[in-house]
Amino acid sequence: QFMDPLADKLLITAALVSLVQMDLAQSWMVVVILGREIAVTVLRSLAQSRGVAIPASPLGKFKMVSQVVAILLLILGDHVPEFAALGRIVLWIAMLTAVASAVDYYRRFNGVINQNW
Repeated sequence: QFMDPLADKLLITAALVSLVQMDLAQSWMVVVILGREIAVTVLRSLAQSRGVAIPASPLGKFKMVSQVVAILLLILGDHVPEFAALGRIVLWIAMLTAVASAVDYYRRFNGVINQNW
């Protein structure tokens, strides 16, 4: 069983902000990722308030996995430089996937809302 989605978001947020503080991740990338989390949460809440569920997409799930892998590699990279370089690459993948996922959620939100309003 996966953790509660809110707990997932809080743990990821704390880890990403900590990595920025430690100079292991670029702040603008973390802002993009966290901005996506806020935007998607708002869209899903608006849809839910209208009685419509927008489930997590495969792209959103891939984003989550890539975030966890990036965080792990960046933490380990503090001790093993090769992991740090790989972690930065995976963080790019996570950020780009976050943007693509946000666009996908917005598209699905508009489709659902237009049908139900």
